[in-house]
Formats: sequence, structure tokens, C-alpha cells
Amino acid sequence: MIIKNITIENFQSYYKSQTMDFSRGLNLVIGNGGKGKSKLFNAFYWVLFGKIYITGIGWCTTDNLPQSAKFAMQRYEFINKRALYKANINEEITASVQIELEDDKGTNYIIERSVCALRLDEDNWDSDKAWQIRPNVLKVSFDSVTGTRVLNDLLAEDKIAELFPDGIRNYIWFQGESLESLINFRNKETLKAAVKHISYFPYYEKLSEIISKSKIKIAGIESRKLKELNKHNANVKGLLSNIETLNYKIGKEEENKRQLESNIDTVKIALADGETKISGLASYSMLVKKYKDCENEISRLLAETTRIDNFQREKLPALWILRGIEPMIVKCKEIIEKHKEEEYTVPEKRYLDNPSRSKLEEILREKKCFVCGTEFTENDAQYHYILERLRLQEDYLKDMEEYTNNMQLSKQFNMFVGKIQDYPDSLLISLSKIDKQWKDSENDLEKYMAQRRRKQDEKEKLDDQIEEIKKKHGVDPVTQAETAGIINSRIRASRSNLDMLQRKLDVSKQTLNNYKSDLRLAEKELDKLGDKDTTIAKVPETEWKNISTFLEDICKRVQENARKDLLRKIEERANIFYAKFTEHDNGYKGCVKIGDDYSIEFDAGLNTSHEDRKKMSIINALLSLNQEAMGIYYPFISDAPTSSFDLETTYKYLLGIKDIFEQSIILTKDVDLASDKYIDLRNQNNVSKIYNLESEIYSGDANRGQHEISTKIVVLK
Repeated sequence: MIIKNITIENFQSYYKSQTMDFSRGLNLVIGNGGKGKSKLFNAFYWVLFGKIYITGIGWCTTDNLPQSAKFAMQRYEFINKRALYKANINEEITASVQIELEDDKGTNYIIERSVCALRLDEDNWDSDKAWQIRPNVLKVSFDSVTGTRVLNDLLAEDKIAELFPDGIRNYIWFQGESLESLINFRNKETLKAAVKHISYFPYYEKLSEIISKSKIKIAGIESRKLKELNKHNANVKGLLSNIETLNYKIGKEEENKRQLESNIDTVKIALADGETKISGLASYSMLVKKYKDCENEISRLLAETTRIDNFQREKLPALWILRGIEPMIVKCKEIIEKHKEEEYTVPEKRYLDNPSRSKLEEILREKKCFVCGTEFTENDAQYHYILERLRLQEDYLKDMEEYTNNMQLSKQFNMFVGKIQDYPDSLLISLSKIDKQWKDSENDLEKYMAQRRRKQDEKEKLDDQIEEIKKKHGVDPVTQAETAGIINSRIRASRSNLDMLQRKLDVSKQTLNNYKSDLRLAEKELDKLGDKDTTIAKVPETEWKNISTFLEDICKRVQENARKDLLRKIEERANIFYAKFTEHDNGYKGCVKIGDDYSIEFDAGLNTSHEDRKKMSIINALLSLNQEAMGIYYPFISDAPTSSFDLETTYKYLLGIKDIFEQSIILTKDVDLASDKYIDLRNQNNVSKIYNLESEIYSGDANRGQHEISTKIVVLK
């Protein structure tokens, strides 16, 4: 099966309609973080299976999201943000993904999934109240003998399930983050499940099951016919009745044994999971303590900044609003001081008594000085001098009259001035205290915020370590640290339950062996009786039953040999791939070792990168063996498979993967476009298409205060 192209419109980071063509061989999609690789992978998975991958949560459906407590997005949020923002009221936005593929028989399929969002009359466009989301619409079109057929919804889902069986999806379409859940060195059940889903081995189990059921059916027919033909022979009837009873008991006990084995497998998985979690928790107790201390310190610092913020909010309208009025207070003080200076200044006595007004008037009449007797006329300076003296005396008398009239009011005003004259100084002191209080709170706020930033940086580093532990051990040490006691109790209960189930299984096996032994004896007695008594009728079903028994035994032996042989082939093929992926490593790198019980040897001396390469080698080995045996080829699509690899390892991985699958689509950030290795990779014959994902940045909007970024697809090969 080959994917020919994908067209994405308004889905997640892909704005408007964009198409990518694919061919056989390696199709490489390169993009740094945040450029849209995971969104492209989501597009593939969403169009086929209606789900989107969310880090830390897993695959989540995009229909009926409010009912999904795990889903972190609103229903409209997988539609491109810019398309939503630009929509007008009552306008409909469509998000769709379409892929075209060709199966192994040459039939072309076009699969399209779309969803429409109607813009409602709501001010905030980025709100669930602003959108009415219609259900997903799925359509599959393909050529048939009757012409082009179009299937919708449930029928379309059935066709997709036929093209991509449920059991194989996780192995041919996987995220690098989910690698641990597919192949876990500490849980052999993961490899057992992988073999079950993606190899030819289950056909042996199916064949064995068919033979066993046929044998039971034949034995039943044989028993009924023998009873009917020998109904007058009491010995035959007794033996047949005993055989029938034993067959019934064997059937019931086989069912009981299968149920016990299933229960034991379930308990073992739970026990392995619990032990993995406990080992992870025990190994990282100090990390958990650091993380908790860091969280508590961040909470404390947040509480402090909140307290200061509330304090500032309280003080601002009450007192701090007075900050900045100091120049006004100083001006008021100057006005009060100036008033005090002028208030106590009595009008200057200007020639009031010497000479008196009456004497001056007499001099003017006689035009002669009363001291020296000098005479003068109206044109002389002496005359004008006497007139000026009279005018000054008149002005002074007016000032004194006004001063005297205002004395009472001045006394009252001066009493008020006396009360407030100290206010400016006290207010200036208070303003100084307010200013200091504000500066102190700002300094404290800045200090706590700086401490909080440092703690958040520390927490981010711890988060990275914890994420590595989650990938490696399948356990979150922080969230499950408090449940260690519960996990321990469950482990003890699981072990006790496992022991009990194992004892029951041993009893069941022994009972089954006893029943089968009794059945063989009864069948031998029936055969002997038939040899001695020629009147006993025989039926051909007896021979068929004996042949079925022989085939059942042969099939079980062949099945077991085939199982072990398959595990050896997986180990051998995985080591070939692993050697390619580690070719440039000069240090210790170990090898893949798989036991007959599906266990994979864990090598404590390897780092995470080597472990991931081993897991991917095993998955690639399984898929390639399956393709060769079954002749069924699926496109291999992976997002971030090289996230734990360096550039050299990624280069080796891509060189290896290009020749394993008929078609592979790899999304990665770990390729340097300016390197010689990229040029060599680009020139490889089996590298068919190369795309680079870039960011398309749109201008920010004043009301939104942000820039819109969408994915732009650039063709490199």
C-alpha cells in the first residue's frame, strides 16, 4: 500500500489548503520544533481514525470532546487559529484532511475527513461560545467493478479498518514518545503483543485452534453414531457414556485452564507494571523530593507576590495616590511662610507727626516756612514738596484704616494659619514614609519574582528529567510517589493472587491430564472390545478423530518450533538493523538478545539513545519479516523517531530505514540542511521526497497582541 499524497486545509497549524506528494522509498519531512511536524502526523491519523495525539495524554477523539475528561483542547481548537480569527459572524470555516492511496491490488482510494465551525455572535472569537462545531464527516471513495463507490461514516470506517487493521496501527503509525509502550525491556508482554499483531505466527495458533475444534466436532459425531449402531450392547454404551462424560469434563477443564492462564497473564502484566513503577520510584526518591520542594517554594513565592500585589492594590487608592504631590506641599508651605511675614508688617509711619497735617496746610496757605520764614510761590519746589507730604499722609491713613478694619478677620485667619502651619512638614514626612513603603514593596515584589523565575527554571529542568523517566520506566515518579504504599500493597496482593492462580492452574493441568489419561484408557478399552467382538459396529469418524489427534499434536510441536524460530529471526534481523544504527559508535553498544519467553535482555550499561535504537530495530525487524511472509506492505509513518538521537545517529537511521519498507514517511528535526550528510542523503536513490516545514508569520493585531504563525511546506526534493 502506498500513500500518494495528503492535502491539509485549516487543520491545526496548516492555514488554507496545502498538498504534499509522496512516493515509494523514504519520504523525509524536516522541521525544527514548533514548525508543524506533529501536526502533520496528527493530520494523517485524524483523517483515518478521527484522533489527535496530545503529549502526556495520548490519542484523543475530536468528536464529543466535552465528554472526554482527558482531552486538553476545546472542540474548535484543532481548527487553524488564523482561519477562525478571520471568520465573520455567521461564516462557516471548514477544516479537512484528504489522503490518496493505492493498495497492493492497484485500487485507488481517496479518504477525506472534514469538520465545519460556524462563527456565532460572540465578542471573543477564541471562546467555545463563539463556535458551533458540527460532527466530523468521513468519506471514502474508490474504484470498483460497478464504477466509483462512495462510502460515508460507519461504512467508511469499516473500509478503513479493512485497509489498516486495528492491531497493526500503533506499529506502522507511531510517535517517538509512545515507543516505550510498544517495546518495553522490562515487560515481555509488549513483545508478545507485537508478535501477535504484526507477524505471521498467529496463523499457527489459528490452525491449531481449527484442528482442536474439528477434533471435538468429529468426536461428538463418532459418539452419536456408535451409540446409535450399538444401542443393544451394554458394554459399548457404558464405555461411550464414560468417553462422552470425559470429553465434556476435558472441554470444561480446558476452558477453566484457558481462563486461569488469561488471569495469570493479566496479573503478571499488572505485577510487572507495579514492580516497574516501584523500581522507578525507589530510584528517584531524591528527584521527587527536589521536585516537591521546588513546587512548594514556587507556591510560597507565588503567595508572597500575590500578598504584595493585594497590599499594593489596597494602598494605592487609600494612601499611595498621594505619591507625587510633594511639590504641591512645598508650595503650600512657602505660601504660609510668606503670609506670616506679611501679616505682622504694620504700615510704615510716613511723616505723620512732624509736621502735622494742619501745620502743612497752614504753610501752604501762607506760602512761608514756619521754621526759617522763607517764602515761596506755587511754582516753587517747596510748594510741591508740601503737597506730596500731604498725599503720603492721606495714603497712610487709608492703609491704617484698612489695616484696622481687617484686624478682626486677620486674627481669625491667623488662628487657622497657626493650626495648619505645621501641616506641610508633617505631610512631607508622611509622603516620605509612603514613598519608602512603595519602594520597599516594589523591591520585595521584584525579589520574589526573580526567585520564582529561578525556581521555575529549576522545575523545567526537573520536568525534563521526569519526562525521561516516564519514557524509560513508564511511571511518573512525582504523581505516583504518594501512591507508593498503595502500589506496594497491590504488588503483594498480586503476588499472593498469582500464587493462588498458579496453584489452581497446576491443579487444573493435573486434572486435565487425569481426564485425558482416563479418556485414552476408555478409548483403548473400546478399541479392544471392538477387536474381540465382531458384532460391534464401527464408524469412519473414529479414524478421522485419530488423524485429528495426530495433526493436533504435530501442529502444536510445529507451532512451538515456529515460535522459537520466529523469535530467533526477529533477534537476527533486529541486530542487523541495530548494527546499522550504531555503526559510527566506537564505544560499548551491546546487542539485541531475545529469550524464548519473549523477554528482551535489558542492558544497564546503555543510554536512552541506544535503548531507543534497539526498540526501533526490533519493530523494524517485525515489520519487515511480516512484509516478506505475508506479502502485505503498509506505509511506515513516524513522528520524532530520532528525538533521542544525535545527527550522526539520525543519518545512519535514515540510511537504514530507506531500504526496509516499500514506503516510509519520517518526520524529524534532527537533520542539518547545511551538512554533507544531508547532501549525501538527498542524493540517495531510494530517498524520493524531502520537505522542509517553515513558519509563516502574519502581522499581529492590536486587539489580540500576538502574531499568527502557520506552517509553510517547502519542497526540497
